[in-house]
Amino acid sequence: MRIPLDYYRILSVPVKATPEQLEQAYRDRLLQQPRREYSEPAILARQELIQHSYQVLSDLGQRATYDAQFLLNIQSWSISEPQEEAVKAADSEIVEVVEDVATIPLANPTIEIPSNQLIGGLLILHELGEYELVLKIGIDYFNNQQFDLRSQEQDEVSIDTTKEDLILSLALAYLELGREQWHRGEYENAAVSGQMGIDILNQENLFAHLKEELQLDLYKLRPYRVLELISQNSAQSAERAKGFKLLREMLLQRQGIEGKGSDRSGLSFDQFLCFVQQLRTYLTSAEQQQLFDREDQSDSAIANYLAVYALLGRGFSLKQPELVLRAQRKLDSLSEQQDVGWEQAISALLLGHTEKAIDKLKNAQDTSKVEQVQQHCLGSSDLLPGLCFYGEKWLQEDVIAQFSDLAATQLTLKEYFGDRQVQDYLEELAPPATFTTAKASIAKTPKQQKSIVESGNQSETALRRIRALWRNFFSAEKAASARVRSSNHVAQAQTELVGAATTPSSIGTATIERNHRVAPATSEPGYRPVPPNRNTPKQNFPAKKSLSLPLQPQAQTRAVGPSVMQKAEGTAKRRVSRQNKRSPATIWQGWLFVISLVVGVGTLGYIAMKLFLSPSIKTANEAQLMIAVDQPTIELPSKKTIPVAAQPKLTFAEQSQQLIDNWLSSKSAAFGKEHQIDQLNNILAEPLLTTWRDRAAAYQAGNFYREYQHNLIMRSATINPSDRNKATVEAEVQEIAKHYQSGKLDNAQSYDDNLLVRYQLVRQGEKWLIQNAEVLKTL
Repeated sequence: MRIPLDYYRILSVPVKATPEQLEQAYRDRLLQQPRREYSEPAILARQELIQHSYQVLSDLGQRATYDAQFLLNIQSWSISEPQEEAVKAADSEIVEVVEDVATIPLANPTIEIPSNQLIGGLLILHELGEYELVLKIGIDYFNNQQFDLRSQEQDEVSIDTTKEDLILSLALAYLELGREQWHRGEYENAAVSGQMGIDILNQENLFAHLKEELQLDLYKLRPYRVLELISQNSAQSAERAKGFKLLREMLLQRQGIEGKGSDRSGLSFDQFLCFVQQLRTYLTSAEQQQLFDREDQSDSAIANYLAVYALLGRGFSLKQPELVLRAQRKLDSLSEQQDVGWEQAISALLLGHTEKAIDKLKNAQDTSKVEQVQQHCLGSSDLLPGLCFYGEKWLQEDVIAQFSDLAATQLTLKEYFGDRQVQDYLEELAPPATFTTAKASIAKTPKQQKSIVESGNQSETALRRIRALWRNFFSAEKAASARVRSSNHVAQAQTELVGAATTPSSIGTATIERNHRVAPATSEPGYRPVPPNRNTPKQNFPAKKSLSLPLQPQAQTRAVGPSVMQKAEGTAKRRVSRQNKRSPATIWQGWLFVISLVVGVGTLGYIAMKLFLSPSIKTANEAQLMIAVDQPTIELPSKKTIPVAAQPKLTFAEQSQQLIDNWLSSKSAAFGKEHQIDQLNNILAEPLLTTWRDRAAAYQAGNFYREYQHNLIMRSATINPSDRNKATVEAEVQEIAKHYQSGKLDNAQSYDDNLLVRYQLVRQGEKWLIQNAEVLKTL
């Protein structure tokens, strides 16, 4: 039978090989041994082919004859007339002809071998990396053998000792072909190859350890398959459903995102969490709810947190408050492990529990959210308007925008609460039991018990209160006038505070309680809140201990009005009538108390305001589990920045050279021994970023790495005149790469290239990134 091999390839030598090279190659090939699973006849067949090849090529006469046949049997060569005449010349001239045509590409030359040497030929093809040829030849031979066995009489069937070696060759070819496809980014094809290898071993019940090796490759390949199947297929496709099923299997085997189980993918907790974060950008809100809002994920804090965002996003955008209620219950459980006060405030707001929303907001340790809410209150002590305004913005930019199926939704709180079905659901919804119970536990007097009953009916009046905000607070005229008044807010509040302090009886119990529970707010003239940038990762601010500042000026602004002043005047008259019945000493002591109270309250207010505005008051609270949806848990190494004043102003050509230098350094880090893949994020833009990240991840999964040396010579750098945010750069890049596999240098994969490369740049903000790269030619 004929197989696609020739004597030169069997010895792995060029056609022009010298006798010394032939002898060295022959010795090296004999020293190389195939896998130990092969039988002695298979190893012997391989050695016979190597020995026969050396005998033919080491003898000048036999080599000349073989070379003549070797050249004439190549069917797809395109040889010129002079070359054809040379081939037909005398034997003494054949060697020269071979040297002349050595650079012509070979087209599958073949040799004739006996059938008992087939396994040896398959072994050599496998060593040459011809895995598809091994499969084609091996499967055809296997099928023919099976057909012959079925056609023979039972008593004529003989035991075929080559069957196990043939199965082994096919399984190993599937293994290596799958790994090649994996490194090329053909993840599904790689999975098919691996599964076929497992199937053929299962069919014959052979080589259990090799089957385990194939299965381990499939486990390691699974994250790449999930990303490929979900990111490249539509929501209702069978391929996407397949990827979703694989992802659920991984979560079950890991026993949750931070579980102690193993999915055998080789991903650590941090790596798996980054994988989930990357995958979420392709998952719809319904898919995320289906994935994370499950009973088997109930013990996972991260899964519950991700489920909360999916439930809040869908509940708000789809006007389904029952989903918000489910999110609230998860948040109540999460609050025992981490600070989720802001999310609890938003869920309570969407359910119409405004008092609970404000209470959760004040108790949240993330004071940045409280400050944002206060800045939108325009000087009011009532936090609800600011909570509605900033909460709506947060829902739109930090929640809905994260889901591909909800990103186009343009919904306001006004439209949400204006929906008839939402109103019906919220009116039937009972007030939060825990909140009512907490209020009831501190009730002492009948008057306080009455206020508790009123607060228990909050859910019935919340809709009317929220609707009034849109009419009264958020109208353009009143917002404009409020901004004008805010510039004089501090001075006016201090004046009103003194006036109120002179009539202490006018400050009732309810006013004092309100002043104590309202958080301080800044009121700098001309200050406007900066809207959060959803493209920037959130920062975990250190939690600040809340300050209890009595009688704050901001809290008194709305409390001190005409009705309060009238009440103060009546109280003062009654006090005068009572003073007529008192002794002069008592009256004198009373005035001293009033004067000292005024001075003390003013001093406390001034000190409190200085303390609040001082940045030194920010102190960290106890450490706790912090889970952020839009940032990785792995802290990236920060780069030292040069002060702006010390940075020289670079030309665009200098900036471009610095950018290409940074790219080459980032590439070295991503493909290096430490596999610092995240460095690519700071230098590449899509689509180049995904391409190189996938390549680097494949190297990491395959236990490969490279050591690079680069030299760079800039040729040109021009900005597109029609689009100043795009540019083209051409540069000569010398790249020396040493390829390592399992810590051992692989010279066959190492290289030394000198290339002319064209880079397409794109400016994002103030930063240039590489969007595409093209090798123009090899220098």
